[in-house]
Amino acid sequence: MDSPGSGKDAASSGRVRDKQPTLDGTDRKLIALLQENARESVTELARKLKLGRTTVHERIAKLEKSGVILGYSTILSRNLGTPASRAIVMLSLVQRMQPAVMERLRRLPEVLTCHTVSGDFDLALMVEAPQMDDLDAVLDEIINLPGVERCRSSIIMTTNFDKG
Repeated sequence: MDSPGSGKDAASSGRVRDKQPTLDGTDRKLIALLQENARESVTELARKLKLGRTTVHERIAKLEKSGVILGYSTILSRNLGTPASRAIVMLSLVQRMQPAVMERLRRLPEVLTCHTVSGDFDLALMVEAPQMDDLDAVLDEIINLPGVERCRSSIIMTTNFDKG
């Protein structure tokens, strides 16, 4: 099999889990690549990730079986009735590092939006992950990006309305 999806999505086969597994950096990179092109061959994904084809195929199967990937084009799962963990993240950057930082942020599937802002910070992000542990891991990854000087995050407790 040289394509990641079987055509049958997890939602229709009843594979929705109560607790999502914690994703490591390789899983998040794989998901980002699938979000860019869900029809990318496993061989090409393996080349881009510098992993063996079998390893990538097994990771995709694990993500599908656990319910993290519900279908293609890649749909990240959310527990039914339980909202995902979200945070507003404000970043202060090293001068002239903004393009490099933004490119790295673009590759993180959990970063939904990135805005350039005025004031004490340079960027405002909306970050979402299936669980608080996953959100914590992504925030750690963001603060450790080269060029990030300071980070302030606010966990979203309740969404009162959303017009978007």
